[in-house]
Amino acid sequence: MKTVAIIYNDITNMPAIKHNQLTVEKIFDKRVEVTNYCFSDFKEDTVITADAFLISNRKLLSKVDPYISNLKNSIIMERSIQSAMLPSILNIPVGTDVLVINDSYATSKDTVYALYELGIGHLNLIPYDMDKESSGIYRHLNYAITPGETRFVPSYIKNVINFYHRMLSFPTLLRLSEILCLNSEVITRNLIQHLNSLAETNKNYHNKFLDNQLMTQLINLIVRDSASAILVVNAEFSLVYSNEQADILFHIKDFAASSRDNASRNSFQDSILNQNLVDLLKNTEANSIIELNGEHYILEKSPLLLMEEQMGYCFTFQSENYLRQMEMNLNHHLRQKGLFAKYNFTDIMYTSSVMEQTILIAKQASVTDHTVLIRGESGTGKELIAQSIHNFSRRRNYPFVAINCNTLPESLLESQLFGYEGGSFTGAKKNGKPGLFEQANQGTIFLDEIGDVSPNLQSQLLRVLQEKQIMRIGSDKIIDLDVRIIAATNQDLEKLVAEGKFRSDLFYRLNVIPVEVPPLRERPEDILPLLSVFLGDLYKEVTEKQQADILRYPWPGNVRQLESAAMYYETLHAFPRYLHDVSSQNFSEEGNPYMPTVVPSVAPTVSKVLTPAGNPGRSVSQADFPAMPPKATAKSANLSSADLEFLILSIISDHTEPFHGIGRSGLLACLKEQRINMSDGKLRQILAEFERRGFISIVRGRGGCRITPEGADYLELSDIY
Repeated sequence: MKTVAIIYNDITNMPAIKHNQLTVEKIFDKRVEVTNYCFSDFKEDTVITADAFLISNRKLLSKVDPYISNLKNSIIMERSIQSAMLPSILNIPVGTDVLVINDSYATSKDTVYALYELGIGHLNLIPYDMDKESSGIYRHLNYAITPGETRFVPSYIKNVINFYHRMLSFPTLLRLSEILCLNSEVITRNLIQHLNSLAETNKNYHNKFLDNQLMTQLINLIVRDSASAILVVNAEFSLVYSNEQADILFHIKDFAASSRDNASRNSFQDSILNQNLVDLLKNTEANSIIELNGEHYILEKSPLLLMEEQMGYCFTFQSENYLRQMEMNLNHHLRQKGLFAKYNFTDIMYTSSVMEQTILIAKQASVTDHTVLIRGESGTGKELIAQSIHNFSRRRNYPFVAINCNTLPESLLESQLFGYEGGSFTGAKKNGKPGLFEQANQGTIFLDEIGDVSPNLQSQLLRVLQEKQIMRIGSDKIIDLDVRIIAATNQDLEKLVAEGKFRSDLFYRLNVIPVEVPPLRERPEDILPLLSVFLGDLYKEVTEKQQADILRYPWPGNVRQLESAAMYYETLHAFPRYLHDVSSQNFSEEGNPYMPTVVPSVAPTVSKVLTPAGNPGRSVSQADFPAMPPKATAKSANLSSADLEFLILSIISDHTEPFHGIGRSGLLACLKEQRINMSDGKLRQILAEFERRGFISIVRGRGGCRITPEGADYLELSDIY
């Protein structure tokens, strides 16, 4: 508790004295004890001890010097009137003689000066002298202004403006705060509230104070309230500053709090940082990973220079757990914006060996940063492969940005890819716009239909591939990139190169790892499984004749066309005419455009093996393709322990979000959908083992189970082998 002594000439105006005392106690949040003194009561041996002294007027200062313990901690008490009282004073008619009344002639003159300083220049202010009252010189006056001294106002004055007690001025209280070394958010708030209630004269002084508070709030927001622990030391490695996270991490919170009460962190001594920590700070490289209290931190070390002279260092400690959480939040944000890849290799339905080889090559390419060129006919699922590559790569937590290069004119495609500066062309946004390459930084950009890019854009794309740099339209600034490029085309690029329509150097830059996606006609084993996925339970109604026609059809539109045929069947319970009349392939033939469908009461049992004529591959029958997706059913029918664990971990991975996962009841429901019945006790055992192995984290309550990076790596490795 700090002590404040307020010394007056006399204590006749007790209401004003009490008001000053309550003001000081309120401003400083009752962290000071105020004692009022009357100079006329001082004796020869009087000595007043306090942390700060408020002296009621300047003349009294020299008188009290022998009686106070520390003159340098004394402040001349200045006072102001409330801003709320100014309108009533300003409304007095211009040129009016106004009597200004205080408890003495001297204080009345002080009040006159204060009013003039506030800009009250339209009135003739007359200080009241009680000794001249009997002469009658004031009897012609109709207006009086007084700071709470109404007892001295003559009875003949008709209009009295009482602005009550003058309030302690803002500079007086701010100086008192500095002497007492009391500074906190509450005290600053109280000072600002007090300032707003005053009619002060020095507006520049007050505005600077408010500006400094805004800067302090900014520093607090960035430094003090930072999620990182921040230490600043001088050249001798004595502690100069630490934010709240550092106080907690290094157990200096209590000392920090007391030091802030003293308004300075300069009183820190070497002992605040133990010798082991000092040695660590001295010997750590600029950017290192260290372990503290069993947790890993990224330590950044920045030298602080003044005119090239080493003054100290700033150390920033970033928690690995915090960075992981930020990464999850970023992933969630990207998903909300749509800049993410939603498909994985596990979403690709296939049984053919040729497609299995394609997926294997794509997975091997995923773990590199090499450019991939996906080639295949329209509708084969090239973007599905591209998204799966991204989600299987180290960039999976960063953006996936896709653009179809043949859907936009050249000028618009260029601005979309590379961005532009404000005002660089008609219709450009005022502040410019980042391009897709910038938005994909640290992630993947997918350039679909790359064969349709103009020669001009081909040159610019070649620079991006070679230099990993771009330049916005209308800018001369080069922007460095860390982005993985995946391109796709359904064209014969070698032929385009030979014809001079596609740059050979760009082709070879793109064709680092080619991934060929075979058309459906080259992998007939995948047709019926895909159809069963598209139709769901309706697949049971597809007859043997319809299956045979479906397998004979060449599917020029590939998977996209097959899905459209399934949608047609869902709507009309019939397949399009082209499947019925495969031999003629007459798409314009008039007549019944639908293929008749027989819906049996029970799904037919097919023992006959259907082998696509003229196409190699495994023989398939309807038994291979039940109503539910075959991948899930195959596992459900005869699951090994390892398969079951893999399935459960996959479900957890699919339901992992930044702030929640999936609970046991949700897991049991997902398993039941795949015809797997499991007891709650058995599931508990499996989840406990996953947690022990570090594959998942379990948050009690509604948090559920979430996959960890180790669990994700285990899934990826299991999927490869």
